[in-house]
Amino acid sequence: MTQEEFLIRLSEEVQLDRQLNVDEMLCDVPEWDSLAMLGALSVFDEIGASVEIDELENCQSIKDILQKAGFDA
Repeated sequence: MTQEEFLIRLSEEVQLDRQLNVDEMLCDVPEWDSLAMLGALSVFDEIGASVEIDELENCQSIKDILQKAGFDA
């Protein structure tokens, strides 16, 4: 999965009608909540990345999430 495909899947799981931006801060995404984090974990599972929910809670930006997924954001 490419970084672009990851962002598309993450946007779907967060139930956005747009694609998340690499430079976006999570505090600016009203849909980013505990349910969205659970959806994000499923996207991590799709790429075989092991991430804990507390690691996602500590992320402040989409770039942080991409780095957890192993992308050079």
